[in-house]
Amino acid sequence: MKKEKPKRDYKIIAMDLLARREHSRRELLDKLKVRGFEGEEVEDYLDRLAERNLQSDQRFAKSFMRVRTETGYGPLRIQQELKKKGIDEHQISLLFEEMDIDWYKTALSIWQKKYNQLPGNDLKLKAKQARFMQYRGFDFDTINRILSRTSIEEDE
Repeated sequence: MKKEKPKRDYKIIAMDLLARREHSRRELLDKLKVRGFEGEEVEDYLDRLAERNLQSDQRFAKSFMRVRTETGYGPLRIQQELKKKGIDEHQISLLFEEMDIDWYKTALSIWQKKYNQLPGNDLKLKAKQARFMQYRGFDFDTINRILSRTSIEEDE
């Protein structure tokens, strides 16, 4: 006969999740909901965690943005992902101002890592590189600036 594990308390689960990494409030709610915990009691507990600064959407967003930037993602993709994780637009725009990241440098770095070969007159290659950069979350101006350079050493 299989022994059932006792059901863990949502408070312990929330703290375990926060001990591993920062989470947005929405992420915590979603993860607790999947485990069968929801309602006003859970909401109140998450409010208390935020009041004690154990959970912070701002801290989560800053950490998330830093990691995503370091792994080569652009502003459009990061904004979209932060919205999906429950961070409001005003907080996102303040964070982008505060972080002051050189998106061109980030885009150039990820392009060099992946291709490091200017497409020249090869429209198929240019489209492929542009799609990759667009998928990563960079805007058309940045992509065009990178792909329309005349030599690889131009920005170095």
